[in-house]
Amino acid sequence: MSAASGTNDLDLLIEDYVDGRLEGEQLSRFEARLAQEPDLRERVQTATQSIQVLRSVLTKVEPSSEFEYRVNNQIVSITQSNPGLIPAKRGTKRTVLTADDPDAKLLHDPQAQKESQRLMILAAVAALLFALAAAVIVFALVAR
Repeated sequence: MSAASGTNDLDLLIEDYVDGRLEGEQLSRFEARLAQEPDLRERVQTATQSIQVLRSVLTKVEPSSEFEYRVNNQIVSITQSNPGLIPAKRGTKRTVLTADDPDAKLLHDPQAQKESQRLMILAAVAALLFALAAAVIVFALVAR
């Protein structure tokens, strides 16, 4: 067993101990080792503190009392400022959104548009380089 593997096994053992998954003989051996090795005690203490910090940070987040009110106001604002906006109805056929659709402006994404333009330029440059390379190859073959 390599040192890295041994360390990894010890880390897993510490994790199982801290989470309360060790039982019986395995728990007894680990606790005996814990009593004898100050470095191991320190690692277990650090792991325990890390888990406590994580648990305190990962508590359930409750939205503010104004959350529902603000979301509803945003929805009302969007629907009232777009008279052509019609909610989808159950069972209706879905249509493709076109640029002429009044809702199209809701989907406008400047970042995506810039990325699309960048990719088109790269494609044009790649096509030009390919054509240039093909011309060089043809010219080299004809020149022989």
